[in-house]
Amino acid sequence: MGWAPQGPGWPDRGMPWAQAKRRCRYLTEDGTAVADTPQDIWRLPTVEEAVRSMARHGRNCGGEWDEGHARAIYTISPDKESPLWNTHSLVIYWWTATEIDDENAYMIVYDGKVWPRNKRYAGDYFAFRAVRDVKAAR
Repeated sequence: MGWAPQGPGWPDRGMPWAQAKRRCRYLTEDGTAVADTPQDIWRLPTVEEAVRSMARHGRNCGGEWDEGHARAIYTISPDKESPLWNTHSLVIYWWTATEIDDENAYMIVYDGKVWPRNKRYAGDYFAFRAVRDVKAAR
């Protein structure tokens, strides 16, 4: 799995879930521009992928998603550190692709917590970071 570079696939401002999901579909192969037609290369990460990717001091935090209890469990507590997070950005929450129902999806906080959120929410500090499967890279 590869993470989008800063730009339209890793924005500094928030948007609702459906808009974030749509933006991912239209990202160009290098993740730096939005195409006029769907490219279907990039996507929102699942909650499990986001939890497994969290890190602190350059080390993976050993995150696991406990679906039965809808919570993330870590060996090491994550923090807002690069390269996964932009430490200078106001964004502290990311959307995930994991839907709870028609109105809600999971979001992840820089410290690894996972919460349900209404898909229409769009605070400036609530964005996303697109991912793609490396094997799907063209």
